Formats: sequence, C-alpha cells, structure tokens
Amino acid sequence: MAVWENRVVYRYGDRFWENVWNIDVGSETDVPSAVTLALETFAIQTLLNIFTVERVVRRPQGSHDEFIEVLVGAAGALAIGSNKVLPLWNTVKVLLNAGAGRPGIKFLRGILTQASLVDEQNHIDGGTVALVQDRLTTLFNAFSDAAVTLVIGAGDKPAVSPLVSDTVQMRQQHRKRKKSTL
Repeated sequence: MAVWENRVVYRYGDRFWENVWNIDVGSETDVPSAVTLALETFAIQTLLNIFTVERVVRRPQGSHDEFIEVLVGAAGALAIGSNKVLPLWNTVKVLLNAGAGRPGIKFLRGILTQASLVDEQNHIDGGTVALVQDRLTTLFNAFSDAAVTLVIGAGDKPAVSPLVSDTVQMRQQHRKRKKSTL
C-alpha cells in the first residue's frame, strides 16, 4: 500500500487555496497520469470561471520530499454570468463514505453564486448539487479505472462513495462570529 498526497491548488487574484486528496496507488510507484488528469478535470468542471486551477501537485504521504507538479493554469468551466459570487468560505460539503465509521469530508470552494441558493435556510439548488454529484461519480470511476483508491482518515480507510450535502457550509469561520453574509 502506497498512499500519495495529491493537492489541487486554486487561485483567485493573489489568494490561493488547496483541496487535498489522499490516494492509495497499491503497488505502483507513482500516481497514474489518468488520476492526475481526472483530479484536474474535476477541479475545472466544479469551479466558476473567475477562479483558476493553478496546478496539481503530489508526493508520498508523510514524506518531506519535493512535490511533483503538473501545471494547469486553466479557468473554471462554470460561467458566472451576472450572478454575485458567494464568499469563498461558503462551500459545498461532500461526505466521503467509507462503509463503516465516520465519513471523510471535503469542502469545495468557488462554485457557489447567489443564484445557487433557493431559500433563506441556505439550501443549494438541485442543479448545482446534481452537477457536483455527477462530477464526483466521474472522478470515482476514474479512480476505479486506474485501479487506485481514495482514502480518508488517519487509518487510510477506502472511500466507497461520495454524497453531496444540499446546504451551504460556512468553512473556516469562527463559530462565535459565524453569521450569514449571503
């Protein structure tokens, strides 16, 4: 079992953020290029066009080796139109079910606009939820085709399936100051 840490690096102006995916490549010595391409495609297809996917980097989990970089530099594929973008702490929450125990969690930024909200309780419209769910299914299929497994948690449990939450999550805002700025 060889677990690799894969980071998709996003940019908006001079601000950067990352989403980390830990992938068990089995007996392989590196992450297959098809997996790196699948992560890149997923990132671009779930990002508004005012944000950029800068690069996908990887290294063995727990090592202090230099990251192996794949430069992307592509804008997101989702048109913003005349919509107002929600602040980046407004995220789409994805539960990565491991079959048993607590699910892993991913927070996807840069996809939500004012038009994504359907009510005062901050529910996300069905089209956006379905889009993210479809892209996640495609990503999991790409992992399966490449014979690798997405792993979560300290015990590197294999993620079995993704589930997208239908409410906006306010990631990285202090609880005492958490108030909606939608």
